[in-house]
Amino acid sequence: MANGIRQVRKETILNVFPSNDELQRLVIAVEQQEGSPSRLVLRQETFSDDVGWFVQSRIAVEPEQVAGLKMSLAGQSIKRLQPAPQRTPRVPAILRFDDLAATSAG
Repeated sequence: MANGIRQVRKETILNVFPSNDELQRLVIAVEQQEGSPSRLVLRQETFSDDVGWFVQSRIAVEPEQVAGLKMSLAGQSIKRLQPAPQRTPRVPAILRFDDLAATSAG
């Protein structure tokens, strides 16, 4: 707030991506501030019953970076962008020894 003048920031939300956890999400938005070029913004948000959705982290992508980001994402195959399959937990192996093998060993 310079000289008592408050600058108004407008925002257009392009998409909201939920996560596996209902309390987390990724928001992609375009912010416009008077007198400045618009910016693409990525926000990691968390939900709390007390305050609702709030920003955990925020990355502003500069206008000259948007084209490179778009090309990088478009160059990825859909298969590579899908989440990795869940791995099955390892179960301890049980080894069996025959009575014959145990007595001949020693």
